[in-house]
Amino acid sequence: MFSDWDNYDDDFGTLDVLKRYQDMIIGNSHSFFDLCEYECIIDYFRDQYNYREAVDAVCRAIKQHPEASSMKLRYSQLLIETGKPGKAISVLKSIESVENHNFEMHLSKGLALNITGKCNEAESSFQRALMMCVEDKDEVAYEIAQSFMQLEMNELAVKYLRVAIQHNPANILVLYDLASTYLKIDNPQKSIYYYQKYLDLDPFAEHVWDNLGLVFDSIGNKDKAEESFDYALAVNPQYIPAYFDKAEMLLRNNELCRAVSVYEELLVEDNSNTKAMCEMGYCFHQMGLYPEALDFYRQALIVTSECSEAWLGLGSVYLNMGKFMLSINMIKKAVSLQPENADYWFMLGKAYSSARKLNKAILAFTKASELNPYDYDTWMMCAQLLFKKRRIPEAICMLQQLLEYNNDDPAIYYRLAAYFAYEGDLSAAQKYLKQGLRLNYQGHTEMFNLFPKTRTMQIFRQVIDNNHQPDRVFKKSR
Repeated sequence: MFSDWDNYDDDFGTLDVLKRYQDMIIGNSHSFFDLCEYECIIDYFRDQYNYREAVDAVCRAIKQHPEASSMKLRYSQLLIETGKPGKAISVLKSIESVENHNFEMHLSKGLALNITGKCNEAESSFQRALMMCVEDKDEVAYEIAQSFMQLEMNELAVKYLRVAIQHNPANILVLYDLASTYLKIDNPQKSIYYYQKYLDLDPFAEHVWDNLGLVFDSIGNKDKAEESFDYALAVNPQYIPAYFDKAEMLLRNNELCRAVSVYEELLVEDNSNTKAMCEMGYCFHQMGLYPEALDFYRQALIVTSECSEAWLGLGSVYLNMGKFMLSINMIKKAVSLQPENADYWFMLGKAYSSARKLNKAILAFTKASELNPYDYDTWMMCAQLLFKKRRIPEAICMLQQLLEYNNDDPAIYYRLAAYFAYEGDLSAAQKYLKQGLRLNYQGHTEMFNLFPKTRTMQIFRQVIDNNHQPDRVFKKSR
């Protein structure tokens, strides 16, 4: 129940109170504590995040001091912190007339109302709390803002963060949250402004420089982003996230050689960072330097043989090299380490497909689609393999399921039209063809290329001609 007494700050002589309280609990006896002593006991448990004992202490205090509204206020605060806002509101109502001029009562009421979804009523209480608060207005406004941040009501959070910063422009916690919250409401310029304000006060905050770089990157200001990442690394060369953020930006800009240099710098600081090794493997893979790519993936596996990303990387490189069985073995190892990763199953399906092991490819793609039903490519590739295996009803079923997630994609309708045509169900084929034409008239040419039989089917030509769009001339094949 009690811990860390050796390191406890006893500037206010509370250690004796805590020991007396502990003796009372262990001995199951009764001792008297005044309100100030109970405050110390409750604060101790709250500091330890031991809310069960804190609530027990406040209940004992109320029993000894039934008229003490301040202790009931403390009880309501604990109820809010332990996820019981409804009960907290009931307690607050019982002391509202006595504590009506206490800003903490209105603050607590607002917090409880906010949690229960009564935001308008909560704002009224918050306004009264701020009006009555004489000192530390910035801290009160910040607590209100945090309440809205937790509810992801970011516009209101910004409103109270701005109140907080007006009363204390040097509150770096508020500046940080203003910057991050403005980004959430899609105002990167304000985010940049407040991150820079933070850095004016603390220029050695590497994580803030890194965040600033990410914001600059998000608006396409690559030079400023790179400058910010470099400041982060100048402040702290061992701040690993900045290396990754800078390198990822370079990768998106197709500056592969420069990205490799950043990862090399990272490995100087952390020579066992397998993620950096795998990223270097990826860069070399993209540059077509397969031996170098394989080397870095193997280095990652020397650090830990459980690095699934390295096994997948090896499999991807071998797949591009045409070494399909090696690729399959590597990717299977990755899958065994992350059996719930849809991307890994997708890659295994591609490897099996390249090796002409279509039934196994179908199983892998099916598993990937189960794990991630929103992955369009998985469904389409699996359906096409089913078609190749003459399992057309299964292919149709798969694409019809895909329509539940992508009902405005013309390619799906065109493929369903072709599949039904190959099955001899011309009525269904016409239905899906018409839907495809309505979404993208020109898309039927791709259907003709993928499924040549449809090009010569008179019923298809009639539907296409009847749905001809004036601004898109359909050229009949010879």
